[in-house]
Formats: sequence, C-alpha cells, structure tokens
Amino acid sequence: MPQIFDEPRPAQPLHPHADRSADAGVRIHPVIAQRWSARNLDPDAVVTTDELLAAVESARVAASWGGTFPVRFVAGLRGDAAHTVLASLLSDGNKRWAASAGALLLGVVQTANDKGDLPYAMFDAGLATAQLSLQAVSMGLVAHPMSGFDRDEARRALRIPDVFEPLVMIALGHLGTEDDADPRIVERDRAPRRRPALEDMVFGERWGAPFGGPLR
Repeated sequence: MPQIFDEPRPAQPLHPHADRSADAGVRIHPVIAQRWSARNLDPDAVVTTDELLAAVESARVAASWGGTFPVRFVAGLRGDAAHTVLASLLSDGNKRWAASAGALLLGVVQTANDKGDLPYAMFDAGLATAQLSLQAVSMGLVAHPMSGFDRDEARRALRIPDVFEPLVMIALGHLGTEDDADPRIVERDRAPRRRPALEDMVFGERWGAPFGGPLR
C-alpha cells in the first residue's frame, strides 16, 4: 500500500501513540490523515483565545446550503463560566476526560428561519465541525466531537431559542501523555481505527459495482 505522506507532517507527535495517521490507498493531505478523536487530553495545557477563534473561523467559512449558514457555537475556555456550564452538561462517561479540556464548544443548529424549515442544517453542521476539526490538527490540537450531553439542560441553561437545536459538544485541547492517564482512556485511544475499505465506499455504474479501475 502506498505511503500517504510525501511532505512534512504538520506537528511532531508528543509520543508514539500520538501518530494515528489513517491508512489510505491513495495520497491524502497529512492534516486530514492525522485527524482522530483522542480522549487523553492534557488537563493543564492551555488553549488560547486565538486558537479557539481560529477553530470557529474555520467552521464559519464552511460550505452552507443556500448561504443560510445555520450553525452557531457556545464556547468556553477552561476556568471561565461558560466552560463550567458546558462541562456540567456532559454525560458521565464524557465528563471523565472531556471536562478538563482546554476549551469546550457546543455546536447549535438553526432548524428554521422566516422562510421555513432548513432541511440541510445538519449537513451544514457536519461540514462546519469537520473544518473545525482539521483546523485543530493544523494547530497541533485535538478536536473531539461528542453526542453525549444533556440537550434539554443545554437549552435551559444557555437560553437557546426554540428554532435552534443543540447538536454536538466539542472538546478542544492538547494531546496528553499516557504516564498518568486513566488506563481505560488509554486503551480506547489505542484501539485500531476502523473504516470501510475504499472500494466499499465508492461504486460505479450501479450499487456495488467497482468504480473505474483498481482503487489500489
């Protein structure tokens, strides 16, 4: 299988486990290959305001259906009031590792406007989150999207309007070392990345038919 990297990688891994570059049958950009949703985050490392805003800016410029851009964020840096509220919304499993992230963001989606429903709002949110995650990798950070949080309490505590839907919580931080990490988190982070093979994702002529020539 060919190597995906023929140019410098964006950041030096903190330890061997930090390099979780995805295997690929064709060359892809290093920032994309290195994106993964780590849980072992450094509870002391600081995410700066500039880094947080750069991540949100990368989401802001994502493609959007009809130019509607229905995505908004509530964000907090560790130690401020917003971070405390966002951490309190996490499920018990996510609190064990994500509550100490350098930053937390709640992605919220507008489901309707004065013209009616926004049918592709969730798709737009996925695009925005993906770009945020890649920007994080480019800055040497980790972005881990989570579904495990209390949506009803988020709506109440943050006074989110009815036409907006709390959708995803994102932990933004620096990868931690494994020396003092929870062994359960280390084990989960070390689990192999599982994705369908490329030939099982792209078809030609009809469903299941090979696309063009060999994919490898």
